Amino acid sequence: MAVLSSLMFLLLEMFLEGSASYSVSGLYRGVWYQPVEHHALLGQSFMNISGISAVRCSVRCLSHHGCFSFNYDHTNQVCQMNNASAEHDCDNFQEMPNVSYYDATAKPMSCQNGSVSDNAPVNTCLGFEKLGLEDGSIPDESLSASSNWEGRDKSTAAGGRLNKTSPNTLIIGAWCPMVSDTNQWIQVNLGYSTYVTGVLTQGRYSGSPQWVTKYKVQFEPPSPAYLVDVKDQLGQTQIFNCNTDRNSIVERRFFKPVLAVKIRIVPVEWNVFIALRFELLGCQ
Repeated sequence: MAVLSSLMFLLLEMFLEGSASYSVSGLYRGVWYQPVEHHALLGQSFMNISGISAVRCSVRCLSHHGCFSFNYDHTNQVCQMNNASAEHDCDNFQEMPNVSYYDATAKPMSCQNGSVSDNAPVNTCLGFEKLGLEDGSIPDESLSASSNWEGRDKSTAAGGRLNKTSPNTLIIGAWCPMVSDTNQWIQVNLGYSTYVTGVLTQGRYSGSPQWVTKYKVQFEPPSPAYLVDVKDQLGQTQIFNCNTDRNSIVERRFFKPVLAVKIRIVPVEWNVFIALRFELLGCQ
């Protein structure tokens, strides 16, 4: 019986993979999936499957008695199966760039509190827009740091903007702390809740060969107000490999977007001394 069941779902996967529609009504349990683009049900996942399509994810959810809905991360091809539907947990149904929510129900998906309905507008942001460090949309007073170099030449947190240059020999074209250790950080206050999906980094504009080679990212969610590490697909603190020279721009994306009011970059390893210029990616 188990072999027959496995064969049935293998054939179902093959059929759906070649189908233009994600509807599976009448094929199994009489349900179909209705996608809501750029949304996800948070906090209800009990299983993640990497490297499969949304169609195969729907089949896996159908075959699991505890799966009522799933989120599908199109960027990372991750299927996240949920043990609830948004209909029963509307407070945790939120906008999420590059993610689609699929609900295994036979009626239009809606939330009782009116926050989302089948006719609600969705966030069309692709999730990889620059958030305003490089062009100055984020003001200088929104940047802070653990410390700033104050030798013959000086550094400020505002000097840490991507592609920042040095106006003279007394100003460093980067953020540099007073000491190089793993307790140093530079932070951006975004001013409001923002989806952040990645970081662009550079080293020092000119002078000494200084740049960061590895860093981690921390963020403060809208509530409660405390810093959380950005995690990888295994749920561990993600360490990002970055620069190997002063001026090349290195892009690193998070495993999944984070909703943050503040973002903190914490250098973990560096060449000669910590020196960093950066930009954030996400949805404004």
